[in-house]
Amino acid sequence: MEIHRTEILQARDGSLSIVHYVGLFEHVGKVRQAILQLKYQEKKHLANDLASLMVDELDGQHRCDVVTWAPTTMHRRHKRGFDQSELIARHLAAHIGARHARLLRRDNEGRQTGSSRTERLSRPSFVSRPGLHGKCIWVIDDVMTTGATLRACAEALVSGGATQVVCIAVSWVK
Repeated sequence: MEIHRTEILQARDGSLSIVHYVGLFEHVGKVRQAILQLKYQEKKHLANDLASLMVDELDGQHRCDVVTWAPTTMHRRHKRGFDQSELIARHLAAHIGARHARLLRRDNEGRQTGSSRTERLSRPSFVSRPGLHGKCIWVIDDVMTTGATLRACAEALVSGGATQVVCIAVSWVK
C-alpha cells in the first residue's frame, strides 16, 4: 500500500475536509491482469477477488460511513454492461460491513484511457449527491494514474459535505 498524498480541501461554505489518496498495489503482474480481465473479458467474479485483496491490504486501518466509486463514462458502462469500479466497491462494502451507494455522477464524458497527463488533469468532472455532512466516504477506483479522477471525485464529495474522503485505487501506475 502506498499513500500518495493527503490534502485538505475547502468546500464552498468554507468548511475543511481531509482527503487521502491510497494506491494498494502497483499496476503490474496478477493485479493488473485481474483488472484487465474484469474490464475487457467480463470476468465479473474478479471484482470480489480484488475486493478481498483490498480488505487484506487495508487491514482494518480505516472506517467509513459509505463506500462509493468513481463512475466510468456512460459509453463505457453501456459497452461493457457494467462499471468495474462499482462492482469492486459493492464487494468491498459487503466485506467490511459498510453501506454502498452511488454518490457521484459524471458531469462530462471525456475518456481518460490513452490521454496525456495534461489532458487527464484537466478532464474529469463529477457532481455529488448532497447531504453528506459529517460523513467519511471511501471512493473506489480500479487504477490510479495521475490521480485526477479521484481528486475530482473528492472535490465533488467535499462540495456535498463530506468531512473525510479516502480515495482508494486497487492499483496505481508508477
